[in-house]
Amino acid sequence: MRVSKLLTVLMALLLVVGLSFQAFAGNPDKRGTAGAMELLIPMGAKGTALAGSNIASISGVDAMYWNPAGLATMKSNIETSFSYMKWIADVNVSYGALAFKTGLGTIGFGFQSLGFGDIPVTTEEYPNGNGAFYSPQYMTVIASYSRAMTDRTFIGINAKFISEKIIETSASTVALDMGVQYISEFGIRVGVALKNFGSPIHFDGSDLDRSVVLPDTPPNTPARYLRLVADEAELPSLFEIGLGYDYSPMEKTTLSFNGAFRHANFSTDQILLGIEANYNDILFLRGGYEYGLTVDEDPLGETDYMFGPAFGFGLVQPLSGTMSIAFDFAYRMWAADYFDNNMYFTAKLLF
Repeated sequence: MRVSKLLTVLMALLLVVGLSFQAFAGNPDKRGTAGAMELLIPMGAKGTALAGSNIASISGVDAMYWNPAGLATMKSNIETSFSYMKWIADVNVSYGALAFKTGLGTIGFGFQSLGFGDIPVTTEEYPNGNGAFYSPQYMTVIASYSRAMTDRTFIGINAKFISEKIIETSASTVALDMGVQYISEFGIRVGVALKNFGSPIHFDGSDLDRSVVLPDTPPNTPARYLRLVADEAELPSLFEIGLGYDYSPMEKTTLSFNGAFRHANFSTDQILLGIEANYNDILFLRGGYEYGLTVDEDPLGETDYMFGPAFGFGLVQPLSGTMSIAFDFAYRMWAADYFDNNMYFTAKLLF
């Protein structure tokens, strides 16, 4: 009976993926044109190890990034999380989050920060640097709310404030995430998430001022400062739909199967697959893979789809009757040899 139900889940997953592929198509021609791309950096080692496939089953404080509806299924009353990862080009990514239950639902707050280190200041006169340095300041502040509509249906929403600053030039905007999770009577989980929907972002500031002598003016006319107008850039919005199912082959052991389809407004669509093995809610082994549906090759014959498989594990250690500590690790590989593979670390306290 269990094997038959598992096959039914897998067939339903393939049907959802197939229908989604027919209904949506990514736009690879817009690749590299979106702004605030830091919104796509995965937050939390658990979801990263599963390649983001678990939008239907993610729960607790980790759900703030992947699907805010999962906050409502949080088992603890309070959860805190801190994550760290070295991203591409030695960019350090730090993320902290807090979620807690109230009588009206579950509320969460998160903060993402990117550290670029010191970068030499270059100008037209000093293209190799003028001896000064700067460090860009990129941050995203998140406020989340989630609640259970029924014992099987959960909804959630994120409000994000995105801020980017490079010396005296800055950009900011706001965006929303919305998510839904549903658990069927057969144990099949369905998740839908809309992410990063908001106003375009564009830079403005005194660094864009230029001293210009206007044409057709009398000799010795003083120069005027004119400001360059930066173009707006759309946010990298996403639509995701996925399924999840838990299967227990033996006592204290659970296998979680996850799959999702992701439609992106700035690049190719993706299929996300992941599996997690859970032993007694203490030890977790995870693996995931994301596949680009429209993939080309660069001049060197390498695929232009950057991401490859991901792996990871998790440990949960009870400290008392009401408090536990958790640690998650993820290793994300790149499909092409553009950058070093990423290691992601997450520590959590559960009350």
